[in-house]
Amino acid sequence: MPSDPAAPHFRVERLAPGVHAAVARTTGAALANSGIVDLGGATLVFDSTLTPRTGRLLARTAERLTGRAPAFVVNSHYHGDHIWGNGAFVGAHVVSTRTVRSNVIARSRGQFRSMRREVRHELPRLGHPRWPIERADVPQLRAWFRAVRDAPAELPIVPPDVTFNDELVLEGSRRAVHLLSYGGGHSPSDVFAYLPDERIAFVGDLALEGYHLSVGDGYPAEWVRILDRLRRLRPRTVLPGHGPVGTNRTIDRAARYLGDLLTLARRARARSIPSPEFVRTPIPEKYRSLRFTLMFPENLRRVYASLGPAGRRRSSK
Repeated sequence: MPSDPAAPHFRVERLAPGVHAAVARTTGAALANSGIVDLGGATLVFDSTLTPRTGRLLARTAERLTGRAPAFVVNSHYHGDHIWGNGAFVGAHVVSTRTVRSNVIARSRGQFRSMRREVRHELPRLGHPRWPIERADVPQLRAWFRAVRDAPAELPIVPPDVTFNDELVLEGSRRAVHLLSYGGGHSPSDVFAYLPDERIAFVGDLALEGYHLSVGDGYPAEWVRILDRLRRLRPRTVLPGHGPVGTNRTIDRAARYLGDLLTLARRARARSIPSPEFVRTPIPEKYRSLRFTLMFPENLRRVYASLGPAGRRRSSK
């Protein structure tokens, strides 16, 4: 039997009959996790991976698992590692909030070009002793950077063509998927999918498993409130944006992480510690085992800024 070309990039995990996770491998080019759902009469994919190449592999995997090509591709937010594979899903509707659509149109092309320039500069430095990156993170960064470098220079940016504000329910003969947005936490607008019968949630980067959250484009206090609301749905199985499949504790840990960062920032403000000094705060012991420690200083910077006038920005959907 021929080997599966998707296997180096993601592994497929069955979450329930007709519901699968495509969990990104740390040495592959998918980077972000995806969900695959057989609605009954239609197939839905949640997040399309980093590039059209892995997007095509994901589309083929979804068709193999469900017997039909994906009809819907849901974007959890506008960041490229979750949406640059959209163009691989020919004939499918891309679904997200209106705010995600506007951000994809306004920002995604520039984000891709900027990242392409950056990775060409940074790839030769990966693994160098003087480059301040944890050795354990180098293989994943190398796979990520190479995937962006090798993507088409004029990568097709495909924005959502079906949009909603708060909730959209996609019904099939087998199950319903509730697409929900409680506003912006990790990004200006975040979408998650909830399968009420199975109590499964695909949460994008609202929660990660085994990684530092990425707060640099986020709204920390709003994010905590979003996670509190998400918890009330009582999901049993949680597919995070990155890392292995988790449980409702994945959401709890994300909320505690953000709460701890907010507490550190409030204490620094109370002691009049300036931001440049605060961002040098060491990682707390309980978070030192998390991957991508390079996120931590930027997380501190964003959380600190969010407490000032410039941080009091109302998130949108």
